[in-house]
Amino acid sequence: MCSAVGVDPLTSRKGPWAQILGVGDYYYELAVRVVELCLATRPVNGGLLDVDEVVRRLKGSRVTYAEKVTRDDVERAVKKLAVLGGGFEVVRVGRRSVVRSVVKELSR
Repeated sequence: MCSAVGVDPLTSRKGPWAQILGVGDYYYELAVRVVELCLATRPVNGGLLDVDEVVRRLKGSRVTYAEKVTRDDVERAVKKLAVLGGGFEVVRVGRRSVVRSVVKELSR
């Protein structure tokens, strides 16, 4: 219903408390976007998506953010997902950082 009228219920602002203390809804809502993106691209990339690619795709999505989404924002959002234990984490592969969206036990 929301998309039919052009309203996005998952858009919030990144305030100073969200940046400094990591509180607020911004990073949780961004984490939802990252999960959607990872699940949509998993058949293509096997569950490894470059953080820069995540930022690029979020900027190009139909959802507009009031603030600029950065690599740091994506990494913080993915760290918020760690408590859920769904296999989402940012790992270093050489010089690049990638979001792994598959469970460790299944990726070996």
